[in-house]
This record gives sequence, structure tokens and C-alpha cells, in this order.
Amino acid sequence: MKLLKNIISVALSNIVNFGTSFIIGFILPTILSVNDYGHYRTYTLYLSMVYLFNFGFADGIYIKYGGMENDELDRPVVHSEHTFSLIFQAIIFVLMLGYSLIQQNPILVLFSVVTFFTTMNTYHQNFLQATGNFKIYSTGSIVKSVIYVIMLMLAIFGLHSDNYLLYIVLNVLSAFVLFAYYEYHFYRREGWHFNGNLENKFILFRVGFLILIANMSLTFVGLIGNWVVKFGFSNETFAQYSFQNSILNVILLVVNAVGMVFYNLLAKNQNHQMIAMIKKLSLLVGIMSGLAFFIFKLIIIFFINKYTPSIELLSITFIAIPYIVISRILIANLYKTQRSEMQYIRDSILYATLSLLFVGGVYFMTHSVPAIAWATTLCYLLWYLYASSFQFVFMKTNWREIWLILSHILVFYVTANVLSTGVGMLVYAIYLCVVLWLQRDELRQVVTYLVNN
Repeated sequence: MKLLKNIISVALSNIVNFGTSFIIGFILPTILSVNDYGHYRTYTLYLSMVYLFNFGFADGIYIKYGGMENDELDRPVVHSEHTFSLIFQAIIFVLMLGYSLIQQNPILVLFSVVTFFTTMNTYHQNFLQATGNFKIYSTGSIVKSVIYVIMLMLAIFGLHSDNYLLYIVLNVLSAFVLFAYYEYHFYRREGWHFNGNLENKFILFRVGFLILIANMSLTFVGLIGNWVVKFGFSNETFAQYSFQNSILNVILLVVNAVGMVFYNLLAKNQNHQMIAMIKKLSLLVGIMSGLAFFIFKLIIIFFINKYTPSIELLSITFIAIPYIVISRILIANLYKTQRSEMQYIRDSILYATLSLLFVGGVYFMTHSVPAIAWATTLCYLLWYLYASSFQFVFMKTNWREIWLILSHILVFYVTANVLSTGVGMLVYAIYLCVVLWLQRDELRQVVTYLVNN
């Protein structure tokens, strides 16, 4: 039951985050021009890579404390790690800010500022997740989201601002709010002590950097399409592609939340039966989330029709959701807990490299944005099949699941693009009912097992 409580706690914070994502995904594009929205999304594209600037220290913290309880912690060491992180990230901030000012690029200046707050927030979040302190983690996320939503609402409906730089500034301020919250709770627990001990800090970089590279590789696959479209097409086309990607991220909020909880679980318990059941449940949840596409499609058609070209792209990337779910909840965490660091980094880098070559090759051959979206979706599917068939054979995909995957791809694409929105949603809902009926016994086993264990 503690597992379910942790999932609910973090999921609730991400439900609150839904408000922020909804405004960014649906309301902000109506305020900004397509070109200015493209500039705003350029900032968020940079922001998606901001975790690189902790150079693996926060990832080292994640690995070091994974599965530990509060009473097992060495408090002076924890405090010295926090102090070191503050100083190190301040140095990185000064270097980045200097470069940004030389370039005279306001987006890079704001990116430099948000990098300090975000990398420190990553340090706190990794520590809280690894030690199972999900209440502080989720409450901080809720506070940040509520304040961010209030600021966005004031800017949109109070100031009626169409300046994309203002919305970037608000994003920076929201990162500061979360930073202040985490710092307050850290000092409340540990006291106001300065500990500049450097002992064993660089070991965390060495351990964490490998995980950072592996995580970067997995994240990069989802961003390949964005980078290719950013540099291969116009800013307006990039805005369309990024718009559908931001809508997809609304669904992935809860996925990320559940993934965070499961690392702590898998670090303590490596029951293969449980993992196989979680995989089945994740696959079904990902397929069920396809219903949200039709709601998003209606919103775009009736309220943001200047982004109707993105609907086809969104329908393609939605097909990848089940495999993104499994990748983030299980595969990445299984690599961290059941495979060596070198194998994780090797497979991740190989996956990212082959994905880049494949998506890049598709771009040069077709110069088609939908083709790039299909290529990215196929990369996720192939990664899922490889990991489940060769690395973690206890959750190997059988023919019954293969038919489920193929039917999902065919039925979803037809209902999303060939049929009208209302008819398509009805047909897809019927398809889901049939799937759940056929899987009823397995679903009952999964739910019973999770509740009892």
C-alpha cells in the first residue's frame, strides 16, 4: 500500500502540473504568433537539455541513495554534498552567463539563470526520490505549479501580453520558487551549516556521469525530431512540430511521476513476476491514453485552428505512448538496478546514435515532417522490443502482445486520421473495451498483486 500511496502522492502533484501544461500547451499558442511561439519553444528545447549542466553529480546522488531510508543517512555527508552542489552550480552559472552576455542573446541569458535553479532542483529531487521522501517532492511541485499558473494567468488575462520573453521569465521565476522551497526544507532538517568537505565528491561525478550520459541518450531520442525540424525547417514549421510535442508531454506528466516512484521500489525489490505484471499494465495504460488524443484534437480544431497542421503529427507520436511509458517506468530503472553502468551507457548511446542516424536519414530522404514523426515513434517501439526481448527476458513480448501492438497502431491511426473525430473516438473506445475484456484475467492478477504486495 505504501507503493500505491507514493504513486498517488506524486501523481497528484503532476495532476496539478496539468494546469500549467494545459496553459502552455493550449492557451499560450493562442496568445503568441506562430513565429513567437517558435522562439518560446526554442527556449524550452534548450531547457530539455539543462540537466546536462550538473555533469552527473545529481545522478550520482540518485544512485548512491537509491533505496535508502532516512535513518540510514550520514547527515554531515549529506550536508557537505549539498554545499558542494551549490558552489559548483554557481560556478557553472557564472560561466554560462558570461558567454550569454557576450552573445547578446536574451534567450541564452535567461537559460543561464534557469540552469542554476533547475540543476539544484534536480539535486534535491533526486535525493528525495531515492530516499522515498515523496511528500516533500510532490508538495514542492504543487507549490511551484500553483504559483506558476497564477503568474501565467495574470500575464495572459491581466496584462494581455504577447511578448514571448515575458513567459520565459515566468518560467525562470517558477524554477526559483521550487528552489526556494527545497532549500527551506533542506535547512529546516539539516540546519544552517557550511560544510566544504570535498572528500568523495568526485566519485559521485564519476558514477553519475555515466548515468547522465545514458539518461541523456534516452531523452535525446525523444528530442531528435525537434532538433532536426528546428534546423531543417522554418521557425513556423518548428512551432507546429513543437506544439504537438508539448501536448504529448501533458500525458507524460503522470508517466514521469510513476517512473520516479518505481526506481525506489526496484532498487529494493527485483521480483520478476511483479516487473512483468507492471509491464503489462503499463502497455495497457499507454494504449488507453489514446482516448485523450480525440479530446486534444477537438480543442485544436475549435480553439487553436492555426495549429491544425499539427494534428497528424500528434496522431503519429501518440502511437509511441505505450512504449514511452514502459521505457520510462521500467526499462530505464531496470538498467539502473539490474545491469552494470557500462552496459547501460553502452546500450543507451548505441540506441541514441542509431536513432539519430535513422531520423536524420529519413529527413534527408523525404524532407517530410510526418516522416520524421514516424521515424521517432518507430525508434521507441524498437527500443522496447530490444530491451524486453534481449536484456530483460522475464518480460519478453509474446505473440499475443505483438498482435495487440499491431492492432493498436492500425486502429489508432485509422480512427485518428481517416474517420471523423466523433466516430473515430467511438470506434477507438469500442476497441479499448474489447482489449480490456480479452485482458481481464491478466488485469485482475496485476491489480491483486500490486495491492497485496
